[in-house]
Amino acid sequence: MTRAKIAAIHKAANDEASYYDELEEIVRVDAGAGADRTGRTRTIAGRSALVLAERLYGEFVAVRLSQPFDVSLQRKQTLMDALIAALGGLVDYELADVTAAATFYIAETYMQFSRSLMESERPADLAPADLADYELALEEEAFPFEEQAIEVHQKNLELLQAGVFNAWTEKSLGHLAALVPGRYARDELSAGFLPSIETYAYRSPAADVPAVVAEDAASPVVAAELTIRPEPAPAVAPGGETQAETQAEMPAETERQVEAP
Repeated sequence: MTRAKIAAIHKAANDEASYYDELEEIVRVDAGAGADRTGRTRTIAGRSALVLAERLYGEFVAVRLSQPFDVSLQRKQTLMDALIAALGGLVDYELADVTAAATFYIAETYMQFSRSLMESERPADLAPADLADYELALEEEAFPFEEQAIEVHQKNLELLQAGVFNAWTEKSLGHLAALVPGRYARDELSAGFLPSIETYAYRSPAADVPAVVAEDAASPVVAAELTIRPEPAPAVAPGGETQAETQAEMPAETERQVEAP
């Protein structure tokens, strides 16, 4: 019995610990397979790695920015660094759907962080005037992450224009239509809004990310410099897998519930 089938059995039995352990072993074995690695094992491992990254995304989303702010911020930042690195690594599998999923989740990671800043717990001892300044500072810190989310979702539109259409590129299109409706209305896209792309070499969109910096004690970010430092992923072509590889036996791809914009 293959590890993919064993993982499926654990999942059906709601044995999450054993399920994720099996997925981790699938990824580990594939990474060390060397010349024995095949397109089929790469496909199974890539989608197993995606499920593991989705679990990390869930852990990241669950962390609320509460008081003391610097403590929760550090926890959120640590998870963000690990999550962006994991998602960037998915590109190495050169699978169109996994690449599109990674891009979508990178964008949603930035968007969720922006929301977390805006929804963070406020200090209880601020005077009304200071609270107003605090709210303004939060908006200034959160906005660059929202912009970055939009830019990363746009990467999936490039994949879409290159002929990669799946649930993940469609999700990015839907989020862009909600975030920037004047620019990404579906009628504008169908009329040729996006530039034609003959070929598309994917580069992980994890570089050039905004940073939240603590300037002084009055800032909402009071005790830490927030810097996202993911390793850039190498360029690959979308759609590197064959149809047979796409249909290879593998753990079912999960689509964790993502907050609506």
